[in-house]
Amino acid sequence: MQTVETVQEQIDKYTSLSVEIEHSINENNIDKAKTLLKEYAAEIQNSKTYSFQAIIHFQEGNPEEAINVLENGVKEHPFNFSLHFNLAFIYGVTQKFEESFENYIYAIKYSVTNEERENALKGFQEVSKLAMEEKVYTTSFIQKRMKELEKILNQHDERVYPVNINGVSMIRKPQHQGTPNEYMVNMYKTYGIEDVDLKTRMLFKSELVKGNTLKGEREWSTKGPVVIPISKTNDSKDVHIKVNEKKYTLTKDHLPINQYNYIRISDEGRIIISADEEIFVGHPIELEPKEKPVKLVLKIFVDGLSYQFLEDVGLEEAMPNTYHFFKEGMITTNCQTTNEWTYPSKAGINTGKYSNYHKMLQPEYPYTLSESHKMLAEYFKNEGYYCANISGNWRTTPSFGYDRGYDRMIYQNFMGAFGAKEILMEAIEHLSSFSHTNNFLTLSLLDLHNVADEIENHLYSQVHTDMTEKINEKKRGTTSVQTKFDKNKVSKYLQEIKRIDNLLEVLYNFLLNNYKMDDIVIILHSDHGQSFLSDTFNLLGDQRVRVPFMVRGKDIKPDITDELMETIDIFPTILHQSKLDIPNDINGRLPVSFGGKEEREFTFSQIIHPNQTYKVRIKEKGISYYLETKHNVFPDLTVNMKGFTSKIVDHFTEKDITDKWVSKKHQYDQYVFNHMKNMLRWEE
Repeated sequence: MQTVETVQEQIDKYTSLSVEIEHSINENNIDKAKTLLKEYAAEIQNSKTYSFQAIIHFQEGNPEEAINVLENGVKEHPFNFSLHFNLAFIYGVTQKFEESFENYIYAIKYSVTNEERENALKGFQEVSKLAMEEKVYTTSFIQKRMKELEKILNQHDERVYPVNINGVSMIRKPQHQGTPNEYMVNMYKTYGIEDVDLKTRMLFKSELVKGNTLKGEREWSTKGPVVIPISKTNDSKDVHIKVNEKKYTLTKDHLPINQYNYIRISDEGRIIISADEEIFVGHPIELEPKEKPVKLVLKIFVDGLSYQFLEDVGLEEAMPNTYHFFKEGMITTNCQTTNEWTYPSKAGINTGKYSNYHKMLQPEYPYTLSESHKMLAEYFKNEGYYCANISGNWRTTPSFGYDRGYDRMIYQNFMGAFGAKEILMEAIEHLSSFSHTNNFLTLSLLDLHNVADEIENHLYSQVHTDMTEKINEKKRGTTSVQTKFDKNKVSKYLQEIKRIDNLLEVLYNFLLNNYKMDDIVIILHSDHGQSFLSDTFNLLGDQRVRVPFMVRGKDIKPDITDELMETIDIFPTILHQSKLDIPNDINGRLPVSFGGKEEREFTFSQIIHPNQTYKVRIKEKGISYYLETKHNVFPDLTVNMKGFTSKIVDHFTEKDITDKWVSKKHQYDQYVFNHMKNMLRWEE
């Protein structure tokens, strides 16, 4: 009988195989290296795999194949030094100097050691010298290009939106021009303020609209009333609109430069818009389209709301308005987040995929979500919905890729005080304005961040917090995620929840008064809970990973379910309840409670954070499996699992019961290895 390899034995096996492949390549024994690599790559597709394949192609005289492999590798491992370095080298050898320069700069950016940085700098200098020798570039051109590329080393991350990662305002500067995703951002309700910079970006709202730049004229044909958003990009001249045979002229006084101007055209037929200077014209919005089976899909996201806390306090006690609204729908009690903080968790919810696939994990480097991962809003946009997002969430700005699928986005950084009160009123105004349109609308409420971040600026919460609970017992951790138990924060947290619930009542009443529940689907969910709620600090404990997920509307019968779910299951659930097809390339599953075929046997939550140990929790009903690595996650997001520890814990007693579940432990060890194998590294 063949003995099954343990995960540690597999780690040792692939570590040795990796060393042997590298040794064979260095000894120029390419045939042996290829044989070994075939065995290795059959199981492992980590960054080493791509590097080995590229080096072999290059040594066999196939540089273009090597480039192709490395470009694919960079897509899968965007922050890896070796892949960028090797790509830069081969680009240089093949005299693709511009591509070589750029990849050497990224190699410098993602270098971890001084040696790596020095090698990348040396490579840049060598390819520069070659470019001058070949008389492709002059010395002055290369010096100028070097200064331009140096900006990559000092980029901000995408939270600075509506300033870009290079620190330049995006206001009235069309983005992605000439593509289906073209958009422009303008100010929103600023009354005299025309632009922002890094210092003022949080103080004002902005509005993003999808459309196209126009200089000259463009024609549309309509079958009913429409609204067309128009914005100048500068102090342009008059804009002319011809509706059938009638001509209208909008002068400078009619079109303030610092806003989108929504022009309603009630007559159907032929519309021609013309301008001598460049303007931006949003896609026409049909005001009376043919109704969908589900007319409104509204997704309400409350950042940092713990379902474990709501259960401990009592959902009806903490959020009476939310309870009474959603008790007529489905309340799930066992939804677990797949990640412990907003950045990866929200990406998972919006793509239906685990974080090791979408790669939204590295908080230090700019990164835009790959277009290979289709966003939830894109499915609704493709079905003809008018899609809008109203948000203060700095981890889901358009610069991260969250513009995809949306026609309109209202944004102001939450730290600039764009909280639940304003967002919910904006939502009501949006739905009132487009009351006959098929709407997909998402709202992001970040008010609960106040507690962890030790901000006290809401009247309700201050008035309802006794003086004895005002002083925080412990200062916040290095991040809000790391903040440990503080009973005064717990009291403030409850008051902030009650405040949000009071504000949500206004939205709930608006929905009840203006829609039939059979025409809409309403979802309320969160991304993670809070670590300061438990006196046992555990980033994967129930207070952190157990989150609310509630649904009301078409074909939803009143029920409460304890079915095991993950936050990535929100994605297929929303599509299914909206009568849209669920894609096959996601990790999320449709729960049985919503019509799925098979329940999850367990839920999977993980922490992949640079400079922290890799951690996993797998939860069944009654027990949990925990894994933690000995080594920290590397900056390129690779994980060394050598020497990891794992255990099985009883939910009720919280005692280690691994000795009773040895087989289960090995099963889950293997599950984690299989899940992470393409992000593994062997070096310490």
